[in-house]
Amino acid sequence: MPQRLVAVSFNAPTSELAGRVTGQGATLRDIPGTLFLGGGVPVAVDGTSIAGIGVGGAPSGDLDEKYARAGLATIR
Repeated sequence: MPQRLVAVSFNAPTSELAGRVTGQGATLRDIPGTLFLGGGVPVAVDGTSIAGIGVGGAPSGDLDEKYARAGLATIR
């Protein structure tokens, strides 16, 4: 599942979700086809996720997320 879809499905940046996949037993990481790296941010209206922005290709997930957030700020 692309970063933007994960971000909108869970209404959270993918970098935040990466912190939730630790521990023992089944986790979010067990969902087939998901990717938990920085770079995906949800687009919300009145607290409801309606879309997501995913950026990849920068040297790090932190930069990918920075650029995704900049894109979100531009359309707001």
